Amino acid sequence: MSGSIVILGASRVTKDGVPLVQAVVPVGDATNDVEQFGECEIYQCLGVTSLPWPATKEGHAEGLAIHSIGGRDAVIVGARDVRTAKIVGKMKPGDTVVHSTGPKMAAQLQLKEEKRQVVLATIDSKGETMMSILDGKNDEAQVIAGGCVFKMSRKDGIVMVDDTGGGFTIKGGLFRFTCDVMLPGAAGNPAFALMAGPKTGSPGGPASVPLIPVKGVTVGI
Repeated sequence: MSGSIVILGASRVTKDGVPLVQAVVPVGDATNDVEQFGECEIYQCLGVTSLPWPATKEGHAEGLAIHSIGGRDAVIVGARDVRTAKIVGKMKPGDTVVHSTGPKMAAQLQLKEEKRQVVLATIDSKGETMMSILDGKNDEAQVIAGGCVFKMSRKDGIVMVDDTGGGFTIKGGLFRFTCDVMLPGAAGNPAFALMAGPKTGSPGGPASVPLIPVKGVTVGI
């Protein structure tokens, strides 16, 4: 039994759910003069199964192959891909990152030890990042998507804003709007408005206290 570093190529999953990957060992050059091992089984840790991205002009994934074991020419027991260096380069001691193996690493789970953060991130249809963050260092949780933000924290309470910056906050038992508000009612008549008056109410009649429309609040459907 021996081992070697191999180049990983095309991969697939069998109908029985077994991940397989093409593996070669360069003898002369990495394209024409190679030793072929065919499709090799990949042995990974329980709960994590991944397939490498095929070789591109930017490089290829490498695997650690064990030869002549269990009646097989080779099996893959570990792998790496330096094309994902931009993820590795941002890691600090104690961090763990789980990410898709494609060139964009579009889906990521980042576990930050020093920052005490858990970040779940991906890329939306417009190429913008959307994420969910648990931030233990700053005592807050955030969900960011489509230009909208939802945040909960000891400092700011609950904050929700849309892509215009309008929204609301809940802090200290108070609900505050930072946007215009439309309330249903009045038979769906948008000509009606919410009115403000004294806490004792308006007595009615000629001497009644005038009621004032509340700006930013409309009543309708």
